[in-house]
Formats: sequence, structure tokens, C-alpha cells
Amino acid sequence: MIKNIIAVIILIVFTVFVQEKIVEQDIRRAIISYNDNPSFTKETINEADFDDAAVTIFTATWCGYCKGAKQLLNEKGIAYFEVDVEEYNISKRKLKEIGIEDFFVPQIFVDGIPIGGFSDLKKIFGSDMPVPKVS
Repeated sequence: MIKNIIAVIILIVFTVFVQEKIVEQDIRRAIISYNDNPSFTKETINEADFDDAAVTIFTATWCGYCKGAKQLLNEKGIAYFEVDVEEYNISKRKLKEIGIEDFFVPQIFVDGIPIGGFSDLKKIFGSDMPVPKVS
């Protein structure tokens, strides 16, 4: 009986550990890139760099800044891949592992290059869009 209880506990711990590793791997895989060697950096990116680039945006449903970033990308006709941090249970530690120091959303990647959030996106496009309210 005790061996069965120990075996179940070990199985549960192992399952949680494996699930954690799968989620972490999925986070890294979630950042899409069409060009493995983009010619821009966060500091030099401009609107033209979005042409034929893969855009990945980490969001949360409660976030007005996320809504604004998606709205701005939609207005510019830029397709993006969205990853909801709550749906995938993405923690600050997990984001830090992929190079994100500040835990805020949105986090936007263009061909794998982290460019920042909504304010950074507005600067790139020269937009004065206000932060939308989330209903």
C-alpha cells in the first residue's frame, strides 16, 4: 500500500515537472521567425522591417495596451501570432528565460527580435493612438 502511494506521488511530481518543461519549450517555439538573420535591432527597426516578417505578441485579455498593439498592427495590415500569457500560464521567470526582463504585456517580437511593448510599437509607426479601454 505504501509503495503504491509513493509510486503515485512520484508519478504526479514527474508529470508536473514534464508539463512545466513542455510549457517552457512551447514558449520558445511560440516566437515565430521568417528570417533567422534580420537586418534590424530593437533600436533600428522601422515600419518597413515589418514587411514579410513574422510578428509574435504576448498578450493578456485584461490588458488595454495589448488591445492597442493588436489594433495598431491590424490598422497597418500586419499579421501577427498571439500568445495569451494567462492561457499558457507564462510566468515572469519563464519570460526572463527567453530574454524578457520586464514582466509586462504586450511583449512584441519581430522575426524573433524583442522590440518591446505598445509604446515602442507606437514610436516605430509614429502613432499617437491612446490606450484602448478593455471591456
